[in-house]
Amino acid sequence: MIFQKIPELSYKEIVTGLKKLGFYQLPNKSTGHEQWVKDSPYRKVTVSKHLAPFDKKMVKFMADQAGLPVKEFCRYCKDKNHP
Repeated sequence: MIFQKIPELSYKEIVTGLKKLGFYQLPNKSTGHEQWVKDSPYRKVTVSKHLAPFDKKMVKFMADQAGLPVKEFCRYCKDKNHP
């Protein structure tokens, strides 16, 4: 089994990555959880701002919701030059 190092990500890094991937935030409904959606293909990622910085378990969970491998999701969040 290959173990991969999953970095902690800040709220700002997660939001930056989601925007690069084409997600947009739904209006808040008086809850601490933000809903980020992408229309094609439909995906929804839940971001709990108050839990930031996000540990590797949460990063993996959000990557799964976004439909990407963790390594690729982290690249979108971390790399300032990624499309």
